[in-house]
Amino acid sequence: MTAQIISAVPVPFLGDGTIDLPEFDAALRSLDAHVHGVLVAGTTGEFPALDDAERVGLFGRAVDVLGAERVIAHIGHASARQVVRLAEAATPLGITRFAVLTPYYLPADDDGVLAHFRAVTEALPGARVYPYLFPERTGLDVSPEALGRIMALPGMAGVKLSGGAAARLAEYAPCLHDGQELFSGDDATLPLVLEKGGAGVVSGVSAAFPQTFAALARALDAGPGPQSDELQATAVRLVGLAGPTIPRLKAALAARTGAVWASRMAQPAVPGDVRDAIEEAVAQHR
Repeated sequence: MTAQIISAVPVPFLGDGTIDLPEFDAALRSLDAHVHGVLVAGTTGEFPALDDAERVGLFGRAVDVLGAERVIAHIGHASARQVVRLAEAATPLGITRFAVLTPYYLPADDDGVLAHFRAVTEALPGARVYPYLFPERTGLDVSPEALGRIMALPGMAGVKLSGGAAARLAEYAPCLHDGQELFSGDDATLPLVLEKGGAGVVSGVSAAFPQTFAALARALDAGPGPQSDELQATAVRLVGLAGPTIPRLKAALAARTGAVWASRMAQPAVPGDVRDAIEEAVAQHR
């Protein structure tokens, strides 16, 4: 199986909070030759700060640059009704792959989570849905047993595991059925994901270092060895440097492109020495 890099694209904001649309387009073009697809308006895309019209607009721009088949649109919302409403707005763009975060904010049990995804798939026949598990952000811990029930629903194309869920990859992998894809949101674990039968990683850091991640995927496809080991060690260093926060990743993109890459949401500042190290890494890995 080909090692897939799906780039979780950050959204570039200007200092006043407006979206820098030309820069978003440029970021997509810079990824075109290096990644298998993009996840738009996910956690790295600061989706809670985007209204639905903005999300659909970003989906459309990604389709224009990369084609609908290479776009996974994150349509997660707190309620299934909101998810379906957003999906119906995005479907005319030709998108068929949708990542859906589990319900969040209010607590839910296993039956409630299953009902959430059943409502989505019943409303979207023909869509390929990827449940998105991120317990630290949602407050919801989905058990492997519950995931197995979710993945048995029609329309489930795969799953994205982030945060604590990614650390439980070995527990979740057996829950998938033939033809379903497992993606980890931990950028630094591509060899492990492939070893467990997964498809690849959904990587925010690849947005700033696409050549490096593409080279790692090619090396792993050719067979593990010294070259893939060296590239994997590089990927681990880059993830440790630019991956811990969105502002760090945006610092890397700003160094790469010269654009502002501000955020709308309150987040940790990037210390000066870390910013210097990020800029040095970008200069080394263009």
